[in-house]
Amino acid sequence: MRVTDWIGVVAITAGLALAPRSASAEPAPGDVVTYDTRETVRALYPEELWPHTVEAYPELELHIVPSEDYRPHEKYVEATARYACQAQLDERGQLVGHVAGEPFPYSEWSQEVTGHACDLRPEDPHFALKLAWNASRRWFGGSTLVQDWGWSFTRDHGEDFWKFAQGTYRRSYFSHRADLLPGPPQISDDTDVLWAEFIDTLTPFDLRGQRTLIFRYRDSQVRKDDAWAYLPQLRRARRLSTGEKSDNAMGSEMTYEDSLLFSGYLWDQEWVARGERDMLVTMDSERVCFPKNVPGWRERELAVPGEREQFLACRFGPYNTLPFIDERWQKRRVIALEQRPQDSRHKFSKKILWYDKETYSPIASLAYDREGEPGRIVWFQLDWSETSDVPGNVGRRILLPIAFMVVNFVDGTANLNQMWTARVEDNSPSELLRHFDVTRLKSGN
Repeated sequence: MRVTDWIGVVAITAGLALAPRSASAEPAPGDVVTYDTRETVRALYPEELWPHTVEAYPELELHIVPSEDYRPHEKYVEATARYACQAQLDERGQLVGHVAGEPFPYSEWSQEVTGHACDLRPEDPHFALKLAWNASRRWFGGSTLVQDWGWSFTRDHGEDFWKFAQGTYRRSYFSHRADLLPGPPQISDDTDVLWAEFIDTLTPFDLRGQRTLIFRYRDSQVRKDDAWAYLPQLRRARRLSTGEKSDNAMGSEMTYEDSLLFSGYLWDQEWVARGERDMLVTMDSERVCFPKNVPGWRERELAVPGEREQFLACRFGPYNTLPFIDERWQKRRVIALEQRPQDSRHKFSKKILWYDKETYSPIASLAYDREGEPGRIVWFQLDWSETSDVPGNVGRRILLPIAFMVVNFVDGTANLNQMWTARVEDNSPSELLRHFDVTRLKSGN
């Protein structure tokens, strides 16, 4: 064969090697998916979400990155290996015998460290409820999750930005804490608190001073939540009833139940397993968004006062709310659970919740109205603590929620909650009790 023939063969071979993948091929790390190539990711999104997210956004821009390992902290892994086979459900569906760690081994790492001694299997009659308990008792990074947040209120499918609020959120764990082992896994022998939440609104003027305090107890059927909301206009705190957990918070699309995807009572729902699948997920954002782009954010303990322009510095969409532009996406194995409220007063007939299988981190949910029609999406953006530049996060091995998004695509209203300075703090028992003293509702201090 002549030299020129070899050159031709090489050229043809190189051309074949460099030929673009077919339009239906799954994208690879390094690819950027746009609206024109959206069909390449159709198999990587649930059909229920597709028409309201990818299909609804002509400015689509998904940066595909390699899938990573987010195995939880070694303390949580050790607790799973030691205690997982002790966990059970009683006749009420309440979790009993759980000390710390993943209660019912289903993720690959948990089944590995328990030697497959008590694997959770789909044929288990309580499979879905046990998955929900796994999500409820997932690794939270330690004592306290703190988020300085900015919150937008938009109408007209995201075109009308009519209000911007700021504040701080704190959730602390009192019990079932793997990070406290080998000592007692709760802050004191006599506590029956599982976790507590405190939400403080600092701006704007008409919302300033609104505060919410919630206590969740270890056996929430025996002792239901204690919850209060302080309204500065009335200069008093009022108790929130259990039925109000599904009500809208602060005039937004968010409900109290939506905190960290689902913070309602597990036993007050019917749970159905919807299977697992591969899905594109925003697991480790590299953007610098609000309030991290506000000068001095590292030196402030509470919410950093920011301007609307700083809040709008990062692009979002569709609805100027969801993360389908400028963000990193990786293929993950996710679990889908269907939540059906047993309370007929609940505003939704059902929700589908998607969780990351490895970590049970919150991904997204789709809510259906009482007539069974889909109407509202919740979405989370996450940041891996080990690549975080927020002081104190490295070493926690947790995916931190850095943006919480709610869209009512029927009414065209939406809320974007940005909290890129999310962090985990260690607090002593006395500090926890001080943070969640009911007197803080009036003082905020």
